[in-house]
Amino acid sequence: MKPEEKTEIILWDWFKTKSINIEEVYFNRINKLNAPVFTIKGIIKKPDFVVKFNRGFGTEYLVLEIKPSKTSKDIHDAGKILIYYENYIKNKTKYFINKKQIKISHFAIATETSINGHLFELDDNIIKNYKHQTDLWRKKNAELNLIPHFEFIRTSDFQRSLWSAWRDLKKRCEWEKIPLPSIGIIISNPTKDKFPYLFTMWWTTKNKWGQRFWRL
Repeated sequence: MKPEEKTEIILWDWFKTKSINIEEVYFNRINKLNAPVFTIKGIIKKPDFVVKFNRGFGTEYLVLEIKPSKTSKDIHDAGKILIYYENYIKNKTKYFINKKQIKISHFAIATETSINGHLFELDDNIIKNYKHQTDLWRKKNAELNLIPHFEFIRTSDFQRSLWSAWRDLKKRCEWEKIPLPSIGIIISNPTKDKFPYLFTMWWTTKNKWGQRFWRL
């Protein structure tokens, strides 16, 4: 079994057994789990999963790019999630489930070590956002559950680079869909539990950046 296929199965099981809001996980192809699939029309560049969930505010769909955690290059290559994002926003790619077009609300990246709170296999250094934090901005945001209580440094740096590239993308393009989908990663909250959380940023209807860390 290829490493990426193994990672998909690990994450599929995690989403199915540890989430409270996920209703279904769709693969981009026929698979060994006999899980349902999604299809696309337009530019044929497919992410790995589409995740359907409902937090009590109606159905939402998340596009997910998956990579094994062992090789840093693979994870950095997952930055192509921004290509999927741009193609969707510009109506160059449309997503379908059971031949019905769906609206995408979020784009994210995950690895099998997302279960442990980080994307990279080797990611030991920790940023404490809550206890013993001298940065009052970080401490306040952790108290409000806008960021995790602690983060792993390599994963944190990767995510901030992803967000920076996304902001640059927004500046260069004239968007056709408002509000815009969010962009982020999926990790656990290991100081509390090992459930899946979406750590994400978006551009709000009030023309401001927003950030959240919430359980799927």
